[in-house]
Order: sequence, then structure tokens, then C-alpha cells
Amino acid sequence: MKALVCNLAKKLSDYENMKRIVNHPSNYIKIGNKTINPFNELSLSHGLPALCALYGELGEQYPDEGWDLLGHQYIKKIGEQMNQHGFPSLSMFTGLAGIGLAAVCLSKGGKRYQNFISTINQAIEERIGEMIEYLKQKPYPNMDDYDAISGVAGIASYCLLFPQEMKKSITLILKYIIDLSQDKQMEDINVPGWYIPPKNAFSDTERRKWPSGFFNIGLSHGIPALLIVLCNAKKLNIYVDGQDECIQRIADFLMKFQIKDENGSYWGTHVSLEEYKNGSVLNKDTRDAWCYGTPGVAYSLLIAGKTLNNQSYIDCAVSGMKLASKRLYNIFSPSFCHGLSGVAYICNRFYEETNISDFKEAACKLVDDIIKFYNEEFPFGFKNIEESEGSTKYYDYVGLIDGTAGILLTILAIQNSKKTPWDCAFFII
Repeated sequence: MKALVCNLAKKLSDYENMKRIVNHPSNYIKIGNKTINPFNELSLSHGLPALCALYGELGEQYPDEGWDLLGHQYIKKIGEQMNQHGFPSLSMFTGLAGIGLAAVCLSKGGKRYQNFISTINQAIEERIGEMIEYLKQKPYPNMDDYDAISGVAGIASYCLLFPQEMKKSITLILKYIIDLSQDKQMEDINVPGWYIPPKNAFSDTERRKWPSGFFNIGLSHGIPALLIVLCNAKKLNIYVDGQDECIQRIADFLMKFQIKDENGSYWGTHVSLEEYKNGSVLNKDTRDAWCYGTPGVAYSLLIAGKTLNNQSYIDCAVSGMKLASKRLYNIFSPSFCHGLSGVAYICNRFYEETNISDFKEAACKLVDDIIKFYNEEFPFGFKNIEESEGSTKYYDYVGLIDGTAGILLTILAIQNSKKTPWDCAFFII
């Protein structure tokens, strides 16, 4: 296993070859009417920060093998790009928080890259207030205002690595989350503030599926990320008025809108406005992934249960995760976001949090399943697999979300236990 991980990590260190592959048109994707290349040198999701996180972890696992030098080459390139193009957004997966996390993973416990990290933290501290003031003016949010990928939840997850230094930013975000969670009067009913009206939907597909609007309950783009931020802040003794009530409010919402069938209870991806009014979920559309479905939601409820000492949340999370780890509904890629790596990693964290051996067994089995996707002829050993409209497509990606870096970090963590906080990007720290 070590040989496989290390061989692939060495392949990824060939910058020019890596760029040539990820920039090939076969790796472009269609979003609506646009064709885009997801690769972005400064993004944790698809670029160099993911590779820095990988080399940082390898450097901690195998300190005498020069992985930190490979990581240093890429962190220098990130610095050059930032000097050339300026700061990107503050976000976790495409912005400063993700770049900061990459540097933290390479920092040998904070001993290296102190000025670089400090500059990033200062930029976030200076800009977060203005960002939140802008968001507060909006009558209803877009998912990327508050989510794990682009929004304040992802920024908060990074800031929580620096609970004293970045307390101001964390507190501002906590207050925003609590404000966002208050009820809003809409026609004849009150709705939680994270209701997304059709005009704020991310895509035409969402507008067609939920023409009256919806509540997003995926960990990647929905309220479970907010729940985890509130809980993780409390664990670090960062607390604002209404925090416990907000934790309970979000957790109770997730508890209420479970899907129940003969196999047990689990979660979908969204709750429509009609389902909210009826008080139960009718649509059984889901997948068993980190991004959407039971694994991400169950993890957020597990953390909420431990934070509030609420056994019903914990029991519900455990039973849901047991079901998802066996069922693996709509999982067909080895990648993290919506594939086997994400489920494997969450199983491993469930084991660490509950000491239930079933989860460790499931995590190890899933690693074996991931390895079956390995092909030495693939440029990066693994391909991201996507299915849409009846066709299957394969992509060569390097990033954390759906690339080889995320897969290798998962394998390393389950085999050896992790040594750097790369998983704060996924809220499973």
C-alpha cells in the first residue's frame, strides 16, 4: 500500500507533465451551456494546494524521504501565482482558506511557512467582515454564501485551526450562522433562514426539481456544514449567544426530515418547500456520499449529539451510517466528494468517535474496494468517474475533491492514522 501511494505521489510531483494531463480537453466538464476546465492552480479542490496537503501528510508519515521538498516546490508556485494574479476568494476549495490549509499541512506543526500563513490569516481577518455585511443584506441566501465549498462555513473550518488568532473571524461567522437560522415570514408560513428560493438555486436542474424552492441538506452545500462549525467552535470554547439553540435547531431539522423505508432511516439531498410544509419527505432521491446523502448528514448529527450530549442524535447517526456504508447507493467512483474515499473516511471517523468496530471494518473494506480502481496505466493511478444522462465519463484529476490527492490521503489516514489537519476541508476533522 505504501509503495502504491508513494509512487503516485512522485508522479504528481512532475509539474509540467501533471499540467499537460489536467489541461487536456478530455478533462473539461460541461456545466449548463458552458464547457470548463476544473483545474485551477490555486484551488484546493482541483489544484496545487491539494498536492501540498498530500506532501505535507507524507512528510509527517515518512519524514526522511524528502516529501516536504516536493511540497515546497508547489507552495512556491502558489506564492508566485498569488503575486501575479492577486488573492482569490476567501473560500476553502477555491480560495485563501484552502491555500492556508495546504501551508499548514506542510508547516511541520507550525514551524515553517509562518509568514505565508500569517499573511493569509490577516487577509481573511481583514475581509471577512465586509463579506458577512454583504451577505446579511440579502433577503435569502445562495448556497455558496454559507456552504463548505465556497461559503463562510468553509472559511470558518479553516479559521478554527487558529482559535485564538482568528477568534474575531470565527465569532463573526458564528453570529451570521445564528442569524441565518432564524425564521423568516414567507407568505403564509415561517421558514428557516437557510431556505433557498428558486431564483437563488444553483442550476436550472435545481429549479426544475424544486420549483417552489428548497432546503439543502448535503454536507458540501447545505446545513450540516453549519452544524459542524457551531459544534467545533463550542469544543474550542468559542461561544456566542444562541449557539446551543442553533445547534439543536439544525439537528432537529435533520432528524425530522429523514427518509424511512423497510431498511431503516436515511437522508436525501434536499427538502422541498412542500415537504417542509407537510413535515415529511416524499422524494427518496439520494446518494450515500460525503457531499450529499447519509454519510455527511450522519457525521454532522454524531458531532451534534456529542456536543449537546444528546443520545438520540448519536443513535440516529450510527444507524444511518451503518446502513449507508453497506448500501453505497449511487457510489461508483473511488474519489472523495461523491465516491468511496469519502464514505471510507467517514466510516473511519465514526470508529474513532464511537469505538464501534463495525466502522473500522467497513473503512478497511472500502479501502480494498478503492484499490481495485487503481490502474498503473492511468496517468494518476485513479480516475474520477461521473455518470450523467446514461453515459459514464472518466477524468484525470489531481485535487482533493475528486482527484488522486483526496484518494491517497484517505488511504494513508485509514492505514496509518492522519497527522495533518487536511480533513478540516471536509469538516470531518
